[in-house]
Amino acid sequence: MVQSLQTGTHLRIGKNGVDAEGASIYGSQACDDFDRDDVEQYFNYMGMLAVEGTYDKMEALLQQKIHPVDILLLLAATEGDKPKIEELMRAEANYTVKDADGRTALDRAVSDDIKDFILGFSVQKA
Repeated sequence: MVQSLQTGTHLRIGKNGVDAEGASIYGSQACDDFDRDDVEQYFNYMGMLAVEGTYDKMEALLQQKIHPVDILLLLAATEGDKPKIEELMRAEANYTVKDADGRTALDRAVSDDIKDFILGFSVQKA
């Protein structure tokens, strides 16, 4: 675990420090802070390239002119990645955006639990 202490300030990250959100790291990105590189990094990080063997599905989403934050939400819902979904919903991702097959993040959600998570988070924001 990485620890960071800075003399004379209140910044403490690591064991006994603040959590990522408290440190303004997690969930601090706005919608327009996400870009194509974030989509590619997530695609690779989640092992989607290894499963798909190609970037074709990612490229198809990008070519639809869907905002990267909404593409990430579609992918995160498919993976059931709650922390990422929460981060994206905080950044105002739109769960009603449709992929090339006409499916939304709710349609692509890996489980009812993920669907409820997305809907519940959107209700909390309202």
